[in-house]
Formats: sequence, structure tokens, C-alpha cells
Amino acid sequence: MRTLREVIRNLVQLQAVDLEIKKIDEELAAASSELEAMRKSVADHQEAIAEYTARLEEGEARRKELEAAVEEAQAMIKDRQNKLMSVQTNREYQSLLKEIDDAKAANKEREDEIVRILEEAEYVQARLDERREVCEKEEKALAAAEKEAVDKEKKLNGSREKILKKRDAAAKKLDEKRLGRYEKIREVRDGVAVVGVRDGVCYGCYMNVPPQLYNNLLKEDALLSCPTCNRMIYYMPEPETTEG
Repeated sequence: MRTLREVIRNLVQLQAVDLEIKKIDEELAAASSELEAMRKSVADHQEAIAEYTARLEEGEARRKELEAAVEEAQAMIKDRQNKLMSVQTNREYQSLLKEIDDAKAANKEREDEIVRILEEAEYVQARLDERREVCEKEEKALAAAEKEAVDKEKKLNGSREKILKKRDAAAKKLDEKRLGRYEKIREVRDGVAVVGVRDGVCYGCYMNVPPQLYNNLLKEDALLSCPTCNRMIYYMPEPETTEG
């Protein structure tokens, strides 16, 4: 049967292993999160590029439509101007003049719209070129990051598998009751169930433990808990210093 000191040492060992696993899991999650952020940024650029391209295409289609209408109206104006030479009545003459004026006014509006379309196209094209340039750079960076992430993930998972074997060995040194208690605390305390106490301070919540509890902790004859954070605690001596 293991002594309490051995139990505490085994718990501390298990906690150290679990913290190694936690660190690896956090690194894996961080790498995945970074890649997702890069993918989202590239996707946002691609979406903007598609929108700018669509605006340019719509503007170009509208410009061609307007230019065709202008050409058609100019032909009509020319036709009506020719007819002015052969009209018989003032009423007919005034009617032709109105058609000509209306056509000229309509063409003026079309030409103004064409100018606006060309100005907008210039602006949109500039934004499109900017987006394409940034997107291209980010796509290259993403491809490199994905390749690096595959290598990193493979390495981290390899380390994780080795550490999991260490965890299994460490967990087997504890009885079911204490292991269960450890797991429950670890689940609700961000993966940390066992912490040291030095100079009366719990290194889990950094609160002072009662003096009597600290004195009992020094005896190492019972598995005690911090009254503030409820983590299992053990006496943690001052680190050894080397004098030069």
C-alpha cells in the first residue's frame, strides 16, 4: 500500500503530465484557429473581388446599353432634322422640333450616366486591383502556413501520443477514488486539480490558506484541499538556490 507521500507525488506527477497534454492541445487549437482566421480573410477578399468584378460587368453592360441608345437617338435626331426641310405645316414642324429636343435631352442624361459609370469603374477597378494583390499575398501565406501546420500537427500529435502513455502509467498508480476526485476537480478548474502551497499561499488561486491548514499540510499525513479554490494541495518547498 502506498504512503500518502507517494500518493501526493503520484498526483503531482499526473498533474504535470496533464499540463503537458493541455499545452499541446492549446498549441493545436491555436494553430487551427490561426489557419481559420487566415482562410476567412482570404475568403473575404475573394468575396469582395467577386462583388467588384460583378459591379464592373454590370457597369460595362449598362454603358454599352446607353451607348447603343445614344447612337439610336442620334440617328433619330438626324432623321427628324432632315424631315424639317420638307414639312408642310407649322404644327408638324413644332412636333419634329420637340422630338429632336427630347432626344437631345435624353442623350444628355445618358451621356452623364456614362460618365458616372466610367468614373465608378475607375474607382472599382482600383479597389479590385488592391484586393487581388492582397488576396494573392495572403493565399501564398496561407498555403505556406497550411504546409507548416501539417508538419507541426504531426509532430505535436506524436508528442501527445507519447505523453498519453506516460499519463496512463501515472494514472494507474492512483486508486479509483482519488483518481476520480482528481478528474472532477480538473474538469471544473481549467485542467488544474493539484497545486502547491508555499509560504501559506495556494498557487492555484493565490489566496492565503488558514495557518492551521498550512501546518497540517506540512505533516503530509492527509490529502487536503484549498478552502478557496477546492484544488488538492501539497506543501511546495522553496526552490533551491545556488550561491556563486
